[in-house]
Amino acid sequence: MMKVAVYGGSFDPPHKGHKLLAQNLARQCGADKVVVIPTAMSPFKESSGATSADRYEMCRLAFSEPLFDVSDIEIIRGGKSYTVDTLREVKKLYPQSQLYLFMGDDMFLSLDRWYKYEEILELSTIVAACRTTDLEKLRDMKAFAKNTLNLTEDRFIICESIPIQISSTEIRNNLKNGIDDYLEKDVSSYIKNRGLYL
Repeated sequence: MMKVAVYGGSFDPPHKGHKLLAQNLARQCGADKVVVIPTAMSPFKESSGATSADRYEMCRLAFSEPLFDVSDIEIIRGGKSYTVDTLREVKKLYPQSQLYLFMGDDMFLSLDRWYKYEEILELSTIVAACRTTDLEKLRDMKAFAKNTLNLTEDRFIICESIPIQISSTEIRNNLKNGIDDYLEKDVSSYIKNRGLYL
């Protein structure tokens, strides 16, 4: 059975940290394909200057390897996107697949407050990055999975991951000063050609 992972985010812009995390999690869960899904953002939140179309195109440039498939399903849907709806759509695209859902530690520890989280857990195996070498955080995540989410060991994967310590906000600020160290070359060229984040 094909293993398909779902990796969502605003990707504003997509940077090397996003890609490294996706590759690490894919390797640890044995994913055959990672579907990268930029979120639909309301006009009120798109103050960065990058449109949904820009973010989608930058993702296509950043995640260009065969492992990745960049999808605009949330952008087309528009409005507020719920993860459960996205998983349902991906399952239709890959009906014979086993789904995995990538996320960071903070998102994982709030999963019991997500819309229809029980269905999310039915549709996918959660793959959460513990973005630290803090063993206490790792224990907290495992306890949360078992005691709060009632998941058995085979229904979640927690991966120790050392991230690139930079946020999209910092990258946007760096771009104003001509610094693009954390971006793929094609993404950097796209940003310059479109005059984004200035």
